[in-house]
Amino acid sequence: MRTRFRHGLAAALTVSTLSLVAACGGSDGAKDSGKDKAADKPSAAQTTSAAPAPATPLTAAQMKAGVLELKDLPSGWKTTKHEDSSAVYKIDKAECDVLAPMLGGDIAGATKGATADFAVGNNDSEITEEVVTFDGTGAADYVKKLGAALDACPTFTADAEGNKMKTEVKKITAPQGAEEALAFRLSIEIGPGMKIEPNLIVVRQGTGVMRFLHLADAAGKKDFDALAKTATDKFVKGAQS
Repeated sequence: MRTRFRHGLAAALTVSTLSLVAACGGSDGAKDSGKDKAADKPSAAQTTSAAPAPATPLTAAQMKAGVLELKDLPSGWKTTKHEDSSAVYKIDKAECDVLAPMLGGDIAGATKGATADFAVGNNDSEITEEVVTFDGTGAADYVKKLGAALDACPTFTADAEGNKMKTEVKKITAPQGAEEALAFRLSIEIGPGMKIEPNLIVVRQGTGVMRFLHLADAAGKKDFDALAKTATDKFVKGAQS
């Protein structure tokens, strides 16, 4: 079945784009690049096990157990909920198509599990998380395809109903602890001189995949490493329960 990576970024790319950019200070990659920490160093997928993925999909209970709860986050965060975006994103390069779901699309072949959305302040920082599962080797196949796209697609253009957005892709250091993990930053031009730069991780444990997006203002970007590690550990524990 099809499953949507639904909230923070999709909302940012539709009706709330301008207000979100204002909240994030409208910073672009050039302004922030000097402040990036170790998380910005390119890294291949982190792996801790060469064992083949089991064929049994995760249960609904395992997927729910693998998603963050408010109690898992530092003080100041709150639970939020956004409407799904109806936009359909078309990518100008076939080899980059697997990146379309990161903008609000669907993952073919995945069964949807639990989701979570959180924010700090006036949405100064946002988290969107989703867990899905696959039959057979589908999860490993998906992560392999995504990894190849990250190598082949340093740039692409996404078209949503005639609204074209130039996007740059930069691999960053993935959290340790799962069988496979990819981490990357999307720098999305949403208007002249305006960009949003969410950090994302895609983590596989067995037949499950967790996708985590962190969209933050300049001050909040430093929290990505710790938040990504917390999300990864929670997902791995849930998938193994």
